[in-house]
Amino acid sequence: MRKFLISAAVLTLSANAFSATLHRGGAELLNPGAYSISGTTSVFQTSAYYDTTGVETTKADGVDYKLIDVDFSVSYGISKNLQLTGFGRFRNVSSTANEISATKSGPESVGVEAKYGFDPVGAARWAVGAHYRQTAYKNTSYDTGTLPPADEIILGDAGSEYGVDLYLTYLMKSFKWDAQIGYSSPANNLSGEVNYKIEGMYRFTKLGLLAGLAGTLSLKNDPYADAPQTKPLQATGATQLFNSTDREKMAPYVGANYAFERVLVGVKGQTIVSGKSTDKGSAFSLNLTWSSEGVTPESVKVESFKEYQIEGSVLKISARGNFVRIDQGLSTDVEKGMKFDVYQTDYFGGNVLVASGIVYEVGADWSIIKLTKKYKEIEIKPGFAARGY
Repeated sequence: MRKFLISAAVLTLSANAFSATLHRGGAELLNPGAYSISGTTSVFQTSAYYDTTGVETTKADGVDYKLIDVDFSVSYGISKNLQLTGFGRFRNVSSTANEISATKSGPESVGVEAKYGFDPVGAARWAVGAHYRQTAYKNTSYDTGTLPPADEIILGDAGSEYGVDLYLTYLMKSFKWDAQIGYSSPANNLSGEVNYKIEGMYRFTKLGLLAGLAGTLSLKNDPYADAPQTKPLQATGATQLFNSTDREKMAPYVGANYAFERVLVGVKGQTIVSGKSTDKGSAFSLNLTWSSEGVTPESVKVESFKEYQIEGSVLKISARGNFVRIDQGLSTDVEKGMKFDVYQTDYFGGNVLVASGIVYEVGADWSIIKLTKKYKEIEIKPGFAARGY
């Protein structure tokens, strides 16, 4: 019977609590032993161009550029403070200008990221990360007097990229703030950059609605900044996204996530509204993430079910909900200072760990338990199970 109760408790906790953890912020790491597999498809369409001074130029008739990225990643929670991620990208680009079209597809890059999460400070979660990415191709550069072949086009900025990031996630009852800022050394010998993001999300039980702002600030150390016209050319096609000079951008976005039992589905729309040495345009993305739960404090508690020595029921709850009275006392070996867990139970074997506490006062056939930790925002009622150890 106890093995059945343990299984039921684990299943109930997974169904009710895990969906909320799928809406992870940047500083919220996977539980130890947990996996996360994610795939994202995004489509970007150029609508105009920003020159190196930020002046917008309208895209000419017959000129078109589209970029499609398919990103994959696998993350693993090594410990409660350390998470490791491997990722890769497949890319398709297509360009049309002067009635000449060029298209290219292939593996774009692979990389790794390590993220370390600090212990929570109140409602704030902090983490630092380091990443490295290497492209799967090389680009040919041409002198400014030589135009690249019309049918040639590059997938992106070739080479290696590395950087460090600081993450902050602030949790409220139904709202979550998520922020990120970091340094990046891009591929293709581009200027060093500072990337940032700030996002707010209102979370229902399974649905999350989000809005935010992401962008890039250049550290302005490109050697061709004073004379961008002398920079060697690459077959970028009808775009300024690559082989840029001190590029910058600012892009607000909106989106929504929906969590199933272990799967999170997300959509997002984003528009670049200002920048330098880049494209103006809009992007739409679709994300699918599967995650396992790993080891949680609640699952450890439930797995230790066999250690409970006393089984009782809640008789009464104090007005503020800080104390509960149960039907076990000195006659069943309850002692002051003993620990108790309070479960919500039902006739179908469901067990949800709601709270924990210690025996504050004890009588012959009753005890008062002072609650010290709440696991669920569930109102404790008479009839809930109280199990001591």
